[in-house]
Amino acid sequence: MAIDYEKVLKQSKKGGVLTDVKDKLGEMLAPAIYPNLQFVGLEQLKPFQYGFFKDKVRKFYQKILDNYFKDIRYFQAEIKLHERKVVGRQKYSIHLRLALPSKVFSAEYAGFDIDAPLSYVIKALDKELVRFREKTRDRWNAAGKGEAKTTDRRAIQQARQNKRRR
Repeated sequence: MAIDYEKVLKQSKKGGVLTDVKDKLGEMLAPAIYPNLQFVGLEQLKPFQYGFFKDKVRKFYQKILDNYFKDIRYFQAEIKLHERKVVGRQKYSIHLRLALPSKVFSAEYAGFDIDAPLSYVIKALDKELVRFREKTRDRWNAAGKGEAKTTDRRAIQQARQNKRRR
């Protein structure tokens, strides 16, 4: 039985619907929602792995936007296959890179399942972001180091004036 590569079976709740390959690729490659999010190496994955990987990375990217940083230069999710195997377990290596104007964060992990390395690398990058956020907390507050200096200066001036009045 010959496979027609011009058509792809699109599964929906109602049943299978035949669509063109170009339409399906247009849906998968549309970067309209997250313009700074880049995926590398997804063409090597199977369709169910492709969707799983992309969804999990998008959720993490949205978490970063909501909780940590708004000014992201790029966020790159790269997946590499160590050796392509027809039979047996496949080893995956996942690399995540997040670039801000001031710093670049990266995390990587390798494993034989796609779920475990992806979870580990997301947790590792999340820990790095939390550590950086805690370290630079004064910069994120409204009253940073500059405000503290002016407050100290005002306190010194008031103390000198009180001393002169005595």
